[in-house]
Amino acid sequence: MYYNLKENCILIEGAARGAIYNLNSGRVYSINRGAIDLLKACQAAAIETLLDIDAEDSKPYLSFLDTLTTKDLGAFYVTLQTEAATRVFPCQQPHLEYIWLELTSTCNNRCLHCYCASSPEVPSGCVSHSRWLELISEAHSAGAHTLQLIGGEPLLYPQWRELVIKARQENYETIEVFTNGTLIDNDCINFFKQHEVSVATTLYAATAAIHDKVTLHPGSFEKTMAAINKILANNIPLRIASILMKVNEHEAENIMKLCSTLGVESTPPDIVRPTGRGDDLDLLPTSYAKPPIKPPFFTDPQSFAKAQKFHGCLAGRLAITASGDVIPCIFARNQICGNIINTPLQTVLAAKPLTTCWQTTKDCIAKCQDCEYRYACPDCRPLAQGTDPQKNWFATPTDCSYNPYTGKWEDVT
Repeated sequence: MYYNLKENCILIEGAARGAIYNLNSGRVYSINRGAIDLLKACQAAAIETLLDIDAEDSKPYLSFLDTLTTKDLGAFYVTLQTEAATRVFPCQQPHLEYIWLELTSTCNNRCLHCYCASSPEVPSGCVSHSRWLELISEAHSAGAHTLQLIGGEPLLYPQWRELVIKARQENYETIEVFTNGTLIDNDCINFFKQHEVSVATTLYAATAAIHDKVTLHPGSFEKTMAAINKILANNIPLRIASILMKVNEHEAENIMKLCSTLGVESTPPDIVRPTGRGDDLDLLPTSYAKPPIKPPFFTDPQSFAKAQKFHGCLAGRLAITASGDVIPCIFARNQICGNIINTPLQTVLAAKPLTTCWQTTKDCIAKCQDCEYRYACPDCRPLAQGTDPQKNWFATPTDCSYNPYTGKWEDVT
């Protein structure tokens, strides 16, 4: 009699423990070193040659196999399942799917944490309008289906409407304008409706007193809320993002309640990213933190396959700054992969700097590469890099308390 994991159940080893990934249910199960050794031995030999099935000291091992069977993770077989040890889940080479265009570095707000350090005094940028139009076509030809116009404040870019019209002509599936909302008027609302534009904005509090302390723009809360109400009244798709720092860290629940009242999806706020003006220890919240990385973990066949070769968030995405720099994420400001002012986008997409960023898997990261959860675990490279004293792109995430060398979690009850 032989025993093996089922077809869609994969054993991943860590330094001290292992995990079984059930790609049917998506659940990830932790197992100890003895269980790993038993399952690996079962891949090549019959149970009867490994264990004396009538012996008392074999009962824990057989009970473990029975438990796996009950959970639909494994099964007993009459013949050796040789293909089980060589399962391969195909993963296609990623292509461009999502692109940010940072139209301008100028903004009418002066947010404390701005990732590109924008303000009314910052020059707008050096990418010509004709080049932005070309890039919208080049990106769509490369596979992009989602376009986000950002800044600075994108509505300060004089010809932003022409870019939206161009993107609509190129048949992008989603066109989103990420704006602080303070400049939205009735003409903008009518334009958004006519061209099926989605809108995203940011609330830093449920009151003007605190929101305006973040934006350093008196009256910005009232203007943003007025825009939100107009957007919702006209059934324009809207996302509301929230970033917390020391000045507004107690506003998380209030912001979520406000979003619920507005009828907008309410999600826990994020914390400030250490980039641009956000790279300031004095801004960091002292009592609010992102939920730490911890079990339970879940995945699926596509995500599992992708995680072994590519970064789950970065691959297929890029941002183009107002200076023409190509970066893998709008927060990864110093991870420059090229410049499109005099270079076709396709050339940048094929070049090593960007492909290397896209291939930043957990197997590239110290500690993570020895963790059994590495193919089911979320990761934000800009956050890990920004919080690292050496600003190392391959820095270990600070929001994970798991020690793969001892198999123990710290601060997890």
